[in-house]
Amino acid sequence: MKGRTIKNAAALSACLALCISWADSQAPTGGSKPPPPRGADLTQYVGAKRCAECHASHYDGWKDTAHNKMIRPPTTEGPNRTVLADFSQPSEHRAFELKDVKWVIGSRWKQRFIGEVDGRDVVFPSQWSVRDKKWMPYTAKTDWWWKEHQDWKTRSNFNLCAGCHSTGLDTAKETWAELNISCEACHGPGKDHSATPKLDNIINPARLSTARSMDICLSCHQAGKPPDTNYAWPVGYQPGMELKKFWNGFQHEEGKEDVEFWHNGTAHKNRVQGNAFKQSVMHDHGIQCSNCHDVHNSRHVAMTLKDAPSNALCLTCHGSGKDAALKEKILTDHTHHKDLSTGSRCIECHMPKIGSNAVPGEARNHTFDFISPADTIKNGDPNSCNTCHADKTPQWALEAFGKWYPKFKK
Repeated sequence: MKGRTIKNAAALSACLALCISWADSQAPTGGSKPPPPRGADLTQYVGAKRCAECHASHYDGWKDTAHNKMIRPPTTEGPNRTVLADFSQPSEHRAFELKDVKWVIGSRWKQRFIGEVDGRDVVFPSQWSVRDKKWMPYTAKTDWWWKEHQDWKTRSNFNLCAGCHSTGLDTAKETWAELNISCEACHGPGKDHSATPKLDNIINPARLSTARSMDICLSCHQAGKPPDTNYAWPVGYQPGMELKKFWNGFQHEEGKEDVEFWHNGTAHKNRVQGNAFKQSVMHDHGIQCSNCHDVHNSRHVAMTLKDAPSNALCLTCHGSGKDAALKEKILTDHTHHKDLSTGSRCIECHMPKIGSNAVPGEARNHTFDFISPADTIKNGDPNSCNTCHADKTPQWALEAFGKWYPKFKK
């Protein structure tokens, strides 16, 4: 028995050595990096125009949305103009000319530009502020991935941007199935469904659980990072999957200010809509993105179901007679501002523009909390009052608010 044990141990040792030798032979040599994770199988995508053959009304609503204007070729004139930036305006921040631009990213807040360097699409280190009509630097130094992508000449669009700005991305071949955020970005690849239309061979977010439906939006509208790659988007995620297996959304550390959050957890920059929303009472009560937004709708700003500045959207749930109605019967008794004034718009107090894009104060906060002037006095965080009353002090705003709501916690 003793001899047999020794013999088996020797055989096991030899087998283990052989396995180790084989594993070593498969490892990358010469310090080469492992191949990038492969993204989408482009053979499974059919494109928005194919979807439109059966879903014309959804297509017609979507085609004029911001989602369909995310990445476009540079056009400087005519009704289909895509370049809003003024290239005749000199700037120390701009290291390229219009002739170098291959693709234009964005149209609402800012425009960034893609060109080719050594045969790869890269994002130029300058951006145009649509609101302020001026050139700004784009360094990305505040992003978590900056240390690994410091040189803009090697900063691949496919590593950092295209995953959320296009549809169906093959990371190995660095190509996409379709420009912009198209049908299959939210419904998944449509080849099988287009061949044999059935409910079970396409993803319909409306038929998913609240969590899985929201994951589709959060895959691009939640600041975070993947668990095991340096891509700035969730490679491998498809609609209907569980997002947390591909993406870890950043969480606010109470009392701390960082790139994504102010001290109170409100949005410090763009793409934090999902992070802020997940802290909200709305989220806790089962509200999801699609209760306010319709991606097939280009009638209203931010693709909302109803107009937000007129309060039509918010009063759908908070109007008189609704389950979540305001305590006050008259709106001005709640807002303490004149009817139809900016101060009587729900979104100006509960979704103030405190997040930065190209310049500060462009992205709306999604916690839906009224942000007290006390937060500004304590930590310097922007508040709901002084975003409009910029000529007044936070102390003035706090005293005025205290007269209206004396029990409000300061």
